[in-house]
Amino acid sequence: MAIKDLTKVEHILFICNGGTCLGKGSDDTTAQIRKAITDRNLDDNTHTVRTKCTGQCIHGPMVFVSPGNTWYKGINPELSEELVQRHIVQNEIWQEQQFPWSV
Repeated sequence: MAIKDLTKVEHILFICNGGTCLGKGSDDTTAQIRKAITDRNLDDNTHTVRTKCTGQCIHGPMVFVSPGNTWYKGINPELSEELVQRHIVQNEIWQEQQFPWSV
């Protein structure tokens, strides 16, 4: 396994993979987010971390993006590519999926 140079990372996406979110497809969400990052050649400056429970099971799967302290709710596999496109590529907040903590 290659070691990632984290000094180049501009965005980190923390993806909830706690029990409830796993039941809502967060394993596939994680895979789709990672694929969207790779497809756009963003691997060097974007990092993902699978987390345990973020405490927002009812709103999950949750994705927390740093910097910016932006939380997104209900990110399923179908929404994963749009999240990467909007937040990472276009550098905009996806208002419809944004969780109130980050407002």
